[in-house]
Amino acid sequence: MAEDMPDVQLLQTGVLTSPHGLDDGGGALVFMHTPTSFGRTIEKVAFAGTNNDATYKLGSAIAALGQTGSYSMLETLKAPGGQLWGGMVPELHQISEVTGCPLFSTPAKHWPTYIAEAYFGNQTIFGGLRDPYERLVAQFRANTKGYAGSYPEFYETCDVNSGVKKMLATYLSGNFYAEGCAFLPQAEFFDPPYEITLPIDIRLFPDSANQIMAKLGQLFHMSTSDVINQDGCNGIWAGDLDCDTKFLIKQVYRRDFELLCKKFGYCDHDVNTCVSAVPNMCPGNITAKRKMASYCGVRT
Repeated sequence: MAEDMPDVQLLQTGVLTSPHGLDDGGGALVFMHTPTSFGRTIEKVAFAGTNNDATYKLGSAIAALGQTGSYSMLETLKAPGGQLWGGMVPELHQISEVTGCPLFSTPAKHWPTYIAEAYFGNQTIFGGLRDPYERLVAQFRANTKGYAGSYPEFYETCDVNSGVKKMLATYLSGNFYAEGCAFLPQAEFFDPPYEITLPIDIRLFPDSANQIMAKLGQLFHMSTSDVINQDGCNGIWAGDLDCDTKFLIKQVYRRDFELLCKKFGYCDHDVNTCVSAVPNMCPGNITAKRKMASYCGVRT
């Protein structure tokens, strides 16, 4: 197994030769990508700086080739003080033997040991933690085949309950790693030995992420214009999920709800949320929507 190879062999194969990718860099902070928790936004701004979509798109395309020799190009492109995190690291585009997803969207407990140790080093691991109801609604709205899925039969009419139930049925059938591992509970990324220890409160994104990065000395700052988000079915939100749908979500994402309570004190598992600082993430008529929203109470 590659993860059992001694370091000298790895260096000879060229896997760990980059000074800009798979090493601990001597820094304090490294990012764990949790699917559909604004991971691409964080990777984009960390690499290219604010309001620099063109550079990010070019760098992302280079990283996706998965070639270790591409680091010199990425180093030339990245902003001063920039970082290569998650999907911007070529080696993390390797397909996991466990999940069938790229490593950057696979829980690190399933990564080859030599890659995990090289990427995370002794740094603080941070990553997003998002309300499950709101996260599933965002996945439905994204309507992306291969990453949380496309459901045109429901998307046309913004039938979020039917769409989310179909997504959950896929997971509950045992196809845990479907659609780019997007359906995995976020708690999977909080499991040792390479777990998120510093969670970002996605309810307060991007301010929550900016505060973490500023506190730990990162030079970049995200504005709302940097955020990669959904634009479609903009009138729907977590409050439109019916109680049957929410019951299924509680079944699958029980550990995520527990983490929200433990990490942020969000212990009401029935509250309806949206990311208010990000455009199009809350309905325009949110006051009226709150009055009509479902609130289902505890059901086990």
